Amino acid sequence: MIHKYCLLVKNHSLKKYSLPVQKVITYIDFDLTADLGLKAIAKHFNINASYLSNLFKRETGQTLTDYVSQKRVQHAIYLLNSTNMQIQNMAHYCGVGDVNYFVKIFKKYIGKTPREYRNCVHCI
Repeated sequence: MIHKYCLLVKNHSLKKYSLPVQKVITYIDFDLTADLGLKAIAKHFNINASYLSNLFKRETGQTLTDYVSQKRVQHAIYLLNSTNMQIQNMAHYCGVGDVNYFVKIFKKYIGKTPREYRNCVHCI
């Protein structure tokens, strides 16, 4: 029942977007470990990559790459707050194969490395 409610809320919040953007957002949110590059997503939905890039940016106000990175960082924050998972494993669960790149994008959005964030959270 809670899951259905969450889906209803999510679907309602996506109503402001066109159907292609709704599908892309749902696809990204469903599996962060998939290949979520622009070309791969465009191919998956049989949409021109340039068209998708422009449409996504126009409707969401951010690039597809930024959206994916932010979702991955949000998932990492959840994992940092709820598990003792190693950072390298966490990168994998967030869909980033290179732990150095994972740390870089995490720091870009949060201002701290995942380790710094975890240590700060546990200090509270």
